[in-house]
Amino acid sequence: MIESGALPVPLSDAVLEEEDRRKQDRHIAMLRLAKIKTDAGEGWGFIKNLSATGMMVEVHPNFELGDTVSALLTEDQELSGTVRWRKQALAGIEFSAPIDISKVLAKPSDAGQGRVSRLPRIEMKHPINLYQGSRLVHADICDISPAGICVATDFTFEIGKNLKLSVPELLDINGTVRWQSGNRVGIVFSQRLPLNDLMVWLSTFYRAARIDADELSVLNKESTADDLAINSLPFQVIGHDDLGKEILIDTMDSATEALTQFKATSKFFYRVSIRNADNVELSIGTIVLSAFAEERAAAKSQVS
Repeated sequence: MIESGALPVPLSDAVLEEEDRRKQDRHIAMLRLAKIKTDAGEGWGFIKNLSATGMMVEVHPNFELGDTVSALLTEDQELSGTVRWRKQALAGIEFSAPIDISKVLAKPSDAGQGRVSRLPRIEMKHPINLYQGSRLVHADICDISPAGICVATDFTFEIGKNLKLSVPELLDINGTVRWQSGNRVGIVFSQRLPLNDLMVWLSTFYRAARIDADELSVLNKESTADDLAINSLPFQVIGHDDLGKEILIDTMDSATEALTQFKATSKFFYRVSIRNADNVELSIGTIVLSAFAEERAAAKSQVS
């Protein structure tokens, strides 16, 4: 029997520690877009759930995760930890030290000095073709987000000018020049890129980047546009399930079309590969170079 005026019994240290542990282990379900950084590269991903001691993130299955991973929710907010498990697109990350979940869940506009934090962009270097009317301008991507892109080129653009941007793996994108500083140009897309397409493209880019540099050097120096296209024809796009079964998705004579098919079907298979007429699996770097060779050859033919 408890007397109504009795004082509350103080909790023991063991009970308090157990209560703290339960709070830390409590997972909050969420769907938060973040920039995922690893030793292999950068890409977009989703934080699926979060606790004080770790998080579960979703990235494209082709995106390599190293031992350590950082997730940037904004330019000023970074979560780092160690990969403890990976199952296809999902990965479990344990933080090096407990975090304050309330700060993570705070709105980005809470950043100091009146500056609103924006979602960090993916930094990279990748060739891109820009079309201002009928004029073709070669450039390199500096960084990219679903809403816009920064490129480097010696060409001077007119602010507010509409452009068509062409990357073989992403197809054609329309945009508008927002600013130019030196050789760097900021372009906003007329429509935000579908995040899933961007994630597939980034995973493809980093797979190509992991190819031996000597192989790419030989392809660039010794192969003409015709060599790159003809030596690999036709392209066979093959889907692989998690049991090793192979399914022929399509056969085509264009590297650009093969990359498009690769991107469109990657989400439906455990892995997708591209083979040549001799049934030899081609590296993504080889396909990318072939696609650029096709596109530039087509552009030259239109000019002539």
